[in-house]
Amino acid sequence: MNDLPNTSESPSDDKQEKQPSSPVGKLHHPKPPALPPTVNDLLAGRITQARKTLNDHVDDIHQRLWNDPKYQTLLDAVYDEQAVEGSQSADNFLAAQRIRDWAVKNGNTYVQQQKLASIVKALNVVLRRYGISRKQRRNMVAGEIVPDQENGE
Repeated sequence: MNDLPNTSESPSDDKQEKQPSSPVGKLHHPKPPALPPTVNDLLAGRITQARKTLNDHVDDIHQRLWNDPKYQTLLDAVYDEQAVEGSQSADNFLAAQRIRDWAVKNGNTYVQQQKLASIVKALNVVLRRYGISRKQRRNMVAGEIVPDQENGE
């Protein structure tokens, strides 16, 4: 006379019925594409192509010319009186000419087509990258850069 439904099943049986029937290992995910096997394949698939700036090209050539004492002499002066040609600007121009000559000799068409004034500006950026620009070295005392009192820098 009990109007209650049959409760012979345990509550744990209900929980088992609600669990997913497929085990975790059977989940289907598409396999990703394989990684490129070589550096050349990797570079061929690059979405954005890295382009060197004039500064980067000049930096490369600057490194190759660095062991040339004549090139270093052109970059050494921190005052016009010390410059090979009596002017830092003239020495910069001659250093830029050496850079462009190297580019012509070694097939760097990008740099060989640049104006000397542009190469000088790039060279100044490169020298600052290494902490050896004329201004940085002029304002150095015992290896430490001190502020320029005249310019407030």
